[in-house]
Amino acid sequence: MSTAAQRPLIRPSASLIIAAPTPGDGVKGGSNYRVLMVKRNARSSFINAHVYPGGIVDTADHYSNWSNDKPTTEPEGNILTNKICAIRETFEESGLLLSHPPANTIKALDTNVWRHKVHNDATQFKVMCDTYSIRPAVDKLIPFSNWITPIHEKKRYDTMFFLTVLEEFKTKQEQDLHLNVVSADGKETVLFDWLKPEEALEKKQNKEVVMIPPQWYSLTLMNQVKDYRDLVSQAGVDAFRTKSNQVIKILPQANPSIPESKEANDGYTFYLAYPGDEVYQSTEYLSKKGNRHRLYIKGRMEDFRLERNVNVSDIMKINSSNL
Repeated sequence: MSTAAQRPLIRPSASLIIAAPTPGDGVKGGSNYRVLMVKRNARSSFINAHVYPGGIVDTADHYSNWSNDKPTTEPEGNILTNKICAIRETFEESGLLLSHPPANTIKALDTNVWRHKVHNDATQFKVMCDTYSIRPAVDKLIPFSNWITPIHEKKRYDTMFFLTVLEEFKTKQEQDLHLNVVSADGKETVLFDWLKPEEALEKKQNKEVVMIPPQWYSLTLMNQVKDYRDLVSQAGVDAFRTKSNQVIKILPQANPSIPESKEANDGYTFYLAYPGDEVYQSTEYLSKKGNRHRLYIKGRMEDFRLERNVNVSDIMKINSSNL
């Protein structure tokens, strides 16, 4: 059997970063929004890590099952398929349904009943939407990042991350009523947390939660944007995506830390190189000596240190000029 045949299949998947505005919170004291995070069970691929809701793309998610206006290109179709997956998986795992019109305005719709149906059969998501004349709110999702599991892992995924910002509620009571529909399914998920980016990062730093690089990196970038109204236009720009929401594919490449370097002396034994870094090997993104886009790692994901001096837009401009 060839080496290529032995490599694990890369499965398409989608994940959703949901930011909920917090009424009355000023940006002076920190972020004025919270992000939904889920803790997986011990049998999952994410070792009890705090991640965003999401999962593997199902054939039922394919855009041809949903759209009357067919996308004109395959990439557009894939984006739509991934958006459907992200919304379905979020509903299945948390009970939160992003739809037009809003699910809580449909009195006949029992989301708890349908959530279990969808968990057992993904095709039931379309049945539910057709039954109650609702549609997934794909227009509310923007491409945020695209991560591919490193080649040495046994299970590999090509995951599209999307960002959505919920509308601000008039009162905290109204918000709590809406967001309290979120609950663990007791199967794939064991608990949910609504955390401000700085709170999530502090919990990671204090070893209260487990976090893997895509989540830690995205929260670090979101933590730089304190106002929820700026998330769509600013969060992740230059690191994961361009201002026009064109995302780069990030396939982390592991490298040992340089002996006697500051990072090595601080206990960071290796780093993951990302697109644009001087050691990153890619036919899609070019780089030059001195470029840094890497995440240093200590222990078994115990601590991270980011180093980046590249702009994603510049990497893509360099690449396009050499095509």
